[in-house]
Amino acid sequence: MKAVRMSALLALGLIAAISTTSTTYLPVAQEPGQRLALHCVAPAHANGQSVLFVHGASFPTMLAFGFEFAPGDSWMDFMARQGFLACGLDFLGFGASSRPAAMAGAAEGAAPVTRAAEAAREIATAIDYLQRERGMGHVHLVAHSWGTIPAAAFAATHPDALASLTLFGPVVPKPGEKAEPIHTAWWTITAEARYQQLRFKDVLPPEQSLLEPAVAQRWAARFDASVPHIEGDKPGDLRIPAGPAADIEAVAASGNYPYNAASIKVPVFVVYGDYDTVTNDAGAAAFLAKFTASPLRWRMRIDHGTHVMHLEHNRRSLYQGVDAFIRVAHTVQP
Repeated sequence: MKAVRMSALLALGLIAAISTTSTTYLPVAQEPGQRLALHCVAPAHANGQSVLFVHGASFPTMLAFGFEFAPGDSWMDFMARQGFLACGLDFLGFGASSRPAAMAGAAEGAAPVTRAAEAAREIATAIDYLQRERGMGHVHLVAHSWGTIPAAAFAATHPDALASLTLFGPVVPKPGEKAEPIHTAWWTITAEARYQQLRFKDVLPPEQSLLEPAVAQRWAARFDASVPHIEGDKPGDLRIPAGPAADIEAVAASGNYPYNAASIKVPVFVVYGDYDTVTNDAGAAAFLAKFTASPLRWRMRIDHGTHVMHLEHNRRSLYQGVDAFIRVAHTVQP
């Protein structure tokens, strides 16, 4: 019996070692007093490369790529097991990163917080750290949803900084969409309301549920705990930077991105689910066609997946697809 218990404890210890995430705080040169949280999982057998994940418009790294469905079971953990230093960045105003002053004031008192241009500079800070401090000569950038806008903006202005660019569920124009300009610094939502949105009940067939059980069990509570609660706000309201929403509105309505896709010279991968409400086949194909200088362009649709496929049953197909692309991209010279 003691031997069995010892084996179980050892197994738990191994799991804990695999799932250990360290957080480094990086100063933001253009925002004195502010700091970015960079969460990393180190590989047991390093391949000398790094994957940097950047999140979407409403929830941070540890609710996305770092969310553990079981101990040691997250997208970041998966990539670490493939030999990569797997890191996820929280943009300013999200997760463990600091909150700009405008997040504490009235929503109408400042411009939208964390626009794509600012976020691209924050990506630059994280990649500079990975290259200079961690010795990563090859960094693969994986972005989701709104995060694909600053990620591509960074790639367009730093042609030699990346080994590849993966755009998961990128924002594409929607014909007939009317722009609704956003002028507030932040917006609010409750964790439970955001969780209900993740279920995509208005898109999926009535009998279909795609979210992993762990999301139903723990995600909303962790989201609620990741955002400071401001005295005077409605109970449960979470303040979310409005810059990403402003960027999404602008792109969806006009198709004007804050970067030139033809300037991006690294391999590009566009991946999305068949139930994605932000990206579809026609939009993804037209979007990818703009990356004319890329030496390798992949596009993949994974069936039975929504815009939050990284939290769903088919997430491992997403993991494997991105890993396969990165490995091929590593052999391609611009």
